[in-house]
Amino acid sequence: MDTKLLKILATDQEDLEVFSAFLQDAIIPLKGLDYCEDDHTFRIFANRFRWELSENKKEKPQRLHTGVVFQDVTKVEYRGFTRYEDQNHSLELLTIQYDEPHIHLIFATDAQIRLTVDKIHARIKDVDDAWPVLHQPKHKTA
Repeated sequence: MDTKLLKILATDQEDLEVFSAFLQDAIIPLKGLDYCEDDHTFRIFANRFRWELSENKKEKPQRLHTGVVFQDVTKVEYRGFTRYEDQNHSLELLTIQYDEPHIHLIFATDAQIRLTVDKIHARIKDVDDAWPVLHQPKHKTA
């Protein structure tokens, strides 16, 4: 199993597009979301699919735990779900978009988190060893 762990910093819109690619199909339990107003930080603990291995047909599909931190966040808004629903409920991340001054985390089932930010300052860090999964996420094309 590949043991290389991901560690990426984002400071502009192009970097967020890279984030979006690596985090596509991440599964995020509601209990894995945390906003700290005091330090203007929004944290996510996700179960990330390892898309970077998908080209290698010899490797089985894998997931791993990943921490995502957005800094300089001044406001967090939730749409399509409430922050206080069943904490075991999970969201599936589809994409991340930037529309100054907002970072949009867009999930399946029309859920969304909108972060109002002073600037783009975020990071991803894999925090655990990967484990094999049975299936790679599939997407319908129009």
